[in-house]
Amino acid sequence: MASPIRNRAWILPLYLEHIKNIEYPKNKIELLFVVNDSQDESFNLLTEFKKNHLEYINIRIEIYNRNAPVDKRDLNIRNNFIYTHLSKLRNYIMSKTKTDYLMFIDTDILVQPDIINNLLKSDKDIISGLIWNGHIVRPEKPYLFPNIMRINNKGYFEHIVTNQVKNAPSLPSSSLIRVDLTGAVIMLSRKVFKSIKYGFHPQGEDAHFCKMAQEKGFELFCDLGTFSHHIMSPEYLKKYLREK
Repeated sequence: MASPIRNRAWILPLYLEHIKNIEYPKNKIELLFVVNDSQDESFNLLTEFKKNHLEYINIRIEIYNRNAPVDKRDLNIRNNFIYTHLSKLRNYIMSKTKTDYLMFIDTDILVQPDIINNLLKSDKDIISGLIWNGHIVRPEKPYLFPNIMRINNKGYFEHIVTNQVKNAPSLPSSSLIRVDLTGAVIMLSRKVFKSIKYGFHPQGEDAHFCKMAQEKGFELFCDLGTFSHHIMSPEYLKKYLREK
């Protein structure tokens, strides 16, 4: 499992707690955290976690600073800097990974304990869990912006919104669907992450990766029954904890 990390001290303890609670043998898991341009206590929190959890194969904490601007969800900054920056970080992680599978779990996502077992049993080269990304722009209907998309008849990616997506947190079992774009909490087989690279796309680095994967003949899937919480800001974290 791996993730780039920048200024995530506000959520890292909870994120790491959910990683620790994943129901999969820890002696088969390697963790790789790439700290980039971080100015808070993220590195120290990761170091403390590594010191206290020797049961993993390995926990690697690397620093890869690129002097990228802060991602404030501004479209101009994202197009000019962030998408390329994230692509380089993810490509760096893939180049350092030697395991059979690589799972990206972004550090603002809280996963369920069964996530690895659920995604592995699908036996797919590319498969994601489901998250909702609408907590800021549509807090009353966050499911309108899931991390799964299809290409429409104009050639653009658009969100997949179904009753299953809307009711994902309460789905009783796995439910796989084909998608054209996904990311954020995604499992890749070795033959994928050693042959496909991330790059710039106006709809994000995941769009470039998924497009390249499909052009090489890989199919993309999402398990709607494997739902994770996307905690998009410190303010939303407070709301989530109150509701929890």
